[in-house]
Amino acid sequence: MFKKLVDKQKIFIDRWAKENLAGLFVFNIIILLLVLLRFAGYFSPFLEININLIYLISLILSVVMLKATSRMMFVVAFAFWLLAVFLKYVKVDVWADRTVEYFFQALVVGILLLFFKK
Repeated sequence: MFKKLVDKQKIFIDRWAKENLAGLFVFNIIILLLVLLRFAGYFSPFLEININLIYLISLILSVVMLKATSRMMFVVAFAFWLLAVFLKYVKVDVWADRTVEYFFQALVVGILLLFFKK
């Protein structure tokens, strides 16, 4: 039973990857360029490219380029919420606070998708 579920998901993921190959390529290139610009210090006095901005841009790009739905954003938010709970449990409070920010960003994007998508 578990093997059938895994095979069904593998077929779905393979089909999705083939349909969105160009979007995946451009998405990864943009994220890579943003990370490189962040570490090179470009736009530093005018626009601080930090990890939070890169994460928010990746959420928005995933909706536009990878056709992510509100359900997917809620799954991402839930995963970050679980990670925040774990980090809080092991007393890594600084990273737990940052992870909660990522949770709220994904949650807001998911809620906005509920309102603006058909």
